[in-house]
Amino acid sequence: MRVRRVARPVTARPAVLLLVLVLAATGCRPAATREISVFFTRAEGNDIVLAEVRRTVAGGDAGAVLRAAFHELLRGPTAEERAGGLVTSIPPGTRLRSVRIVGGVAEVDFSPELEAGGGSASMLGRFWQIVYTGTQFPQARRVLVLIDGERREAMGGEGVLIEEPVGRPPAPPRF
Repeated sequence: MRVRRVARPVTARPAVLLLVLVLAATGCRPAATREISVFFTRAEGNDIVLAEVRRTVAGGDAGAVLRAAFHELLRGPTAEERAGGLVTSIPPGTRLRSVRIVGGVAEVDFSPELEAGGGSASMLGRFWQIVYTGTQFPQARRVLVLIDGERREAMGGEGVLIEEPVGRPPAPPRF
């Protein structure tokens, strides 16, 4: 007597269920995002003032979000923002070397290009852009600017003092 095997139809349900379980276990979900502020400058009468723009960045811990905010700052204004009169005082080619939060202070280390060119208004603009971008989070109420890994007394030939951490002043600066 001969036994014949009957082929059963294979369904995809077990395979799909297994795939869903594997993806859930490995944490494959959409990345969380967070809205942050970046500060550029614009002319207002005879003064230059800071202007806040909102950007969406990947979420994460405070240090990662702060790093993302500074990367957005260094990218500069979008074409649409430039058309609206926004500019950056930060020189092209400036790179972010590191960011860390220590005791409520954001220590932000930039490449030497940060000091390149510009007069006093430009130096003040870049300084306040950095301070305001860095102090938007409760974990960092002050900013210490480092250049090429070093703490300096002043930034650039105009001598903007950066030797101590600085927080936001009571009123937004006009320069």
